[in-house]
Amino acid sequence: MSHHEDIADAARMVALALARGKAPARSGEYARLVRRFETEPDFAQIVRKITQGFDLTVLEVHRMPGLVLGTTPETDFAVSVADLVPQTADRPLYLLAQLAIAALAFPRPEDLDDDEYVTRVSVKQVDEEVRSLARAIEHRLAQTDADTDPPADQPGLEGLWRAYLRRNATGTTRADKTPRTVTYSLVRRALTHLAEHGFVRKVSDEDAGTYATSVKYRLQIRDQAAGDMLRELAALGVAALPSRDQATTSESAADSALSTDDTLPGSPLPH
Repeated sequence: MSHHEDIADAARMVALALARGKAPARSGEYARLVRRFETEPDFAQIVRKITQGFDLTVLEVHRMPGLVLGTTPETDFAVSVADLVPQTADRPLYLLAQLAIAALAFPRPEDLDDDEYVTRVSVKQVDEEVRSLARAIEHRLAQTDADTDPPADQPGLEGLWRAYLRRNATGTTRADKTPRTVTYSLVRRALTHLAEHGFVRKVSDEDAGTYATSVKYRLQIRDQAAGDMLRELAALGVAALPSRDQATTSESAADSALSTDDTLPGSPLPH
């Protein structure tokens, strides 16, 4: 195969990775390109260079999801929280929901290395987990008489635990529709976004919507959580909630999530 044909194949592989719903199991062409990447170092290098040109990164190549890509802050493919959640007040709570989904999906480090590991996460389960953590933080602050008021120079800043607990979990309008402000709606929006990009799939309407995780989601979490994403609560599903006795760490991380103007490195690519 000529060098030009190698470049065409590499570009095609990146295109398949960016396309929604494409997987080696459903495409003989994609499966062939995955095999080339795994067995031909020169071809793999061409693929990496092409992704680099788009300001993307190769997180991993796997026989099931294929080429798994991550974004960088410079790429036009990065997802902005503002694009996903138009309402400013909802953005930090949406990010908190994404964090909880990742934590519930992969509660143990060894789960991230198990190709056979698949779990289910529901809207109800995620909401209950966030509320439980929020109450634990609120209880600790009450016991220590800590000042929970927003800083004087940042009147719009408030603890996420207070913002989340103030909202109802469910509710209906006069038109018998679920309001966008209830927390179930925020969690459902987070899971829907993951489902649209192949990270989870809906399996039932039980518990307000139950979703099964995919290999692609596991690889995304594993690769991103090992790097800078541990410092970014604002990243989609790339860290884990701390245990209940780590509320102090969670509190400071939650405050940092209120800055949502940046894109989300390593997050699902928009289509």
